[in-house]
Amino acid sequence: MIRIILVLLFIFKISASFSHSQLSEILPKDNVTYVKVPSQINMKFNSLVKLVKIVMIRVDKKEKINLDLTSLNDRAKEHTLPMPKLSSGKYRIEWRALSPDGHIIKGKSDFEVK
Repeated sequence: MIRIILVLLFIFKISASFSHSQLSEILPKDNVTYVKVPSQINMKFNSLVKLVKIVMIRVDKKEKINLDLTSLNDRAKEHTLPMPKLSSGKYRIEWRALSPDGHIIKGKSDFEVK
């Protein structure tokens, strides 16, 4: 009985270590309209990841917005960047991150500023 429990615990530990990283929260939130823009871009993950790309695009004008990337950590569960000044319009944040298992994960967040 003890052997069975130990084997099951070992299998569970292995399967948990192979699960892929996921974004658990992003600010600005996807599909939200803001009157007051958040002061930061904030991304939270369920494991340590390295952001390998993050860009902001003003979708309605097809223009790239410069981001200050100096505050990015190498590998972290949470990444925070200062929010640039934004005028009214539709925006998209596109990102890519490297998870601990070597897989690239990616996503986007579309939001609007009134």
